Amino acid sequence: MYLFLATTMLMSFTKKNILEDYWSTDRLIMTPIFNELFSQRRYATISRYLHFSDNTEQPEDDPLYKINSILCDIKRKFSNSFYSYQNLCVDESLVPFKGRLKFKQYIPSKRNRYGMKLFLICDCSTGYVLDFIIYTGGTTEIIRTSELGVSGSIAMTLMEKYLDKGHVLNVDNWCSSPKLFQALYECSTGACGSGVTRKSRVVGLSPRPIVNTFKS
Repeated sequence: MYLFLATTMLMSFTKKNILEDYWSTDRLIMTPIFNELFSQRRYATISRYLHFSDNTEQPEDDPLYKINSILCDIKRKFSNSFYSYQNLCVDESLVPFKGRLKFKQYIPSKRNRYGMKLFLICDCSTGYVLDFIIYTGGTTEIIRTSELGVSGSIAMTLMEKYLDKGHVLNVDNWCSSPKLFQALYECSTGACGSGVTRKSRVVGLSPRPIVNTFKS
């Protein structure tokens, strides 16, 4: 299984048009390492039957149930494997996917317009992903706070482990709001927003970065 996962991860570094191309013997596109690691038939068989849950216990309101067990383990290891620097950032990312999926998103401004939307918290110095939330619509697992709205609640959920430690959170204008920055300030956490906040949140702000500061 470790070899299967390693082969899957290697595919992200060697882009091919279709899965079969990884095992192609055409000299123009061949990558011999894949034939050395796995046969195409065995890889396809494991991919088809790989399963992490019991379908008889699947709840109706959890679209991530089938992968939740491994997701929680991955997120815990992301967080525990690296001690972040002071500056953190929260932003969205789109994982390309065109198959059938209930919570698939269409974002025309992205290079890959169809896929799964993730909200990430990253270390600014290294780009290391500390944690992430998969957006599934109304069932998205976040700590909801009515005063902060959806964007503020997502930011505070991702920051939960890093509050009261002197970090500085950098966010874009989707997350930026005076209420979020005040909530972070009260938790000894700095914040900086790139540009003005949305008009629905505040009116009359000058087009400059919004910053809160605190004394450590």
